[in-house]
Amino acid sequence: MANEAEVHAQVLAFQPAGSLSQLQQAATTADKKSLLGANPSILKALIDSAAGSDEGAAQWSLTTLYDLLRADGSCFTFFEGTLPQLNFYKQMLGAMTGAKNDFVADKSAWLLSGVIGNVPAGFSEGEVRTFLKALGPAEAKCSEQGSLDAVVNVLKAGSAFRGLIDANHCLHFDAQTAAPALVYKKMFMLWLLSFSGESLPFAAEKVVAQLKAVLTCSRVEKVVRLSLACLQSLLSSNKEVADEVVEQGLLEVVQALEYEKWRDADLYDEIRAMSGQISTRTAEMSNFARYERELSAGKLKWGFIHSPKFWSENVLKFEQNDWRALKALSGCLDLQGDPTTVAVACRDLGEFVTNHPLGKKQIGALGVKDKVMKLMSNPSEQEKEVRREALLCCQKIMLQKWQDVETA
Repeated sequence: MANEAEVHAQVLAFQPAGSLSQLQQAATTADKKSLLGANPSILKALIDSAAGSDEGAAQWSLTTLYDLLRADGSCFTFFEGTLPQLNFYKQMLGAMTGAKNDFVADKSAWLLSGVIGNVPAGFSEGEVRTFLKALGPAEAKCSEQGSLDAVVNVLKAGSAFRGLIDANHCLHFDAQTAAPALVYKKMFMLWLLSFSGESLPFAAEKVVAQLKAVLTCSRVEKVVRLSLACLQSLLSSNKEVADEVVEQGLLEVVQALEYEKWRDADLYDEIRAMSGQISTRTAEMSNFARYERELSAGKLKWGFIHSPKFWSENVLKFEQNDWRALKALSGCLDLQGDPTTVAVACRDLGEFVTNHPLGKKQIGALGVKDKVMKLMSNPSEQEKEVRREALLCCQKIMLQKWQDVETA
């Protein structure tokens, strides 16, 4: 099977007709640029040919324009103010969606996305949305690498179209089995998106989960370095992501990287610097105010803020405001349809009982024991976690000494 370089050479061996023959005769990139700059009609003919029915001519035209723009980015200026006359969007989108092979699809997608990235004012949000949808797994005729390259080009337009990027393009991959080149490209996309600040188009929980997976599984230095760069950018610009980094325990994952063998000694400094930043964020989050914010939102989730360390340091603060936080925590047991919140509430109420000197008395006054015992008997398969945590909580309420449970 011919490799990419051989295919490239075969495509460029095609002999175009008419005015395009002048372009083939131009020996250097500078000559081609000069010819197109002086003769806009040749650029129009090149784009028409790229979207035409002659497969050989289309492949030659796409590759010629692709090579020119990659070799000299200033050639993108040819498209400023001329896109309507060139009918560029319709021609390239048609070439991509009607392609008979991924060579044509990849090249036309790269060209359209490259012009979007460099001349964003020439495209509407609707046009870019349609293009990105055509790159999605349900419709794409591009190779996976071709789709990723096109999405990256769109992201280079800056903030104009970042909100249109779908999680399928960036976050859906298996960090353990995906090829390093693909993971690197995905992390590069996430790094570009990290400059969106608080308006990141993905849920913080999903972003951090994928970063954690990459840093846990990958030992390719350029992938690790880029993932750390993503993490650093997001920590400083997106509060929700910064909170999730602590909640999902990335500190331990990053610290573990320091014990790996890396060829580049500078990578150890980057790892230590990131560990320091996460440690600082962890210290900021380990407080009662953070816990009360979760309670007020009525949604609890497993994480650092529900650790034994938190309870040993903050349990007496539950006495504030007539036990307001404890009453809210008890109310979380009534949240039907949210088993995670109910399970975490059971765990936390058990921690309260074991850490507060008046724990049993306050729990008894709120009728927590009856609620927990009802949760223990829930037959639903989806409530396994709730039943387990309810059982542990009930043990802590009923036993005279928590040490008895540890002994058992």
